[in-house]
Amino acid sequence: MRSLLNFELYVPLRDVTAMQKISVVIAICLLPGSSGCSDVPDFGGGASVVPSVTFVSADSEAATASEAPAESTGSAAAGAPGTFTGKVVMTGSVTALPPLFRQGAAIKDPAVCAAVDVPDESLVLGAGNAVKGVFVYLNKAPKGGKALAAPAEPFMFDQKNCRFFPHCVIIPVGQMVKVLSDDSVAHNTHTYPQKNPSVNSGVAPGDREGKLDFTYRKAESVPLSIKCDYHTWMTAYQLPVDHPYAVVTDENGAFTIADLPPGKHSFVVWHEAADGGYVERKFAVEIKSGETTEMQIDYPADRLKP
Repeated sequence: MRSLLNFELYVPLRDVTAMQKISVVIAICLLPGSSGCSDVPDFGGGASVVPSVTFVSADSEAATASEAPAESTGSAAAGAPGTFTGKVVMTGSVTALPPLFRQGAAIKDPAVCAAVDVPDESLVLGAGNAVKGVFVYLNKAPKGGKALAAPAEPFMFDQKNCRFFPHCVIIPVGQMVKVLSDDSVAHNTHTYPQKNPSVNSGVAPGDREGKLDFTYRKAESVPLSIKCDYHTWMTAYQLPVDHPYAVVTDENGAFTIADLPPGKHSFVVWHEAADGGYVERKFAVEIKSGETTEMQIDYPADRLKP
């Protein structure tokens, strides 16, 4: 079966009215690669291109542009880069979550999975209700920003006592991810991306080599979830990015993003426990040349999922 992808290119024409644009729709048929529980996703495939031309009003183009995410206005020409630092703090009434399971609980593979308490990592609070595991990032690279070079060494994504390690992480596009396991029971790794091919493959007990590996080829607009279908409580989140302006808060709710071009930036603040995922869709920050901007990001408790 063929899958169909549509791309639209808007080009202004001098010989048509100012209220018109030309829309070139390119249909690309990609031949899917083979798939299976033990296969690494295939990013290749042949393609055929069939263009067609239609006219679209300027009003339609403006409506489409208004739905695009806000871009940063920073520029390297404006001066030396600056730094954005701070912490994410939950405001309002909230209590720490109890463990998902206590040691010795009657769950699947209890000798391994219930050998210790299994914490609920969906909301981890530190001192002063600081929130761990919050993603703070730019949707797109700012003008004049630094390029991102994928590390040559693979990122090691591990499992122990039926938990993923780390629970939340930023992954550069192009860096290989190797899936390890320190458990004596089988797992599987199932990813749920929006723009990258999904991975769904078994992981053998005690695999310390990372026989399962995959690489994100595209940046995602929100963190994607990763689950184990054998142990349904196991969840982790990864955000593939194509720029260096993304971070996850630590156990103190703290974060630092360096080398930002001076100017105004709109950051996404995303957390798995927030209703809809977003703490802030466009957290506005102005970076001044050569300076550090420190801000607290408030995370109201009423934004938690009911």
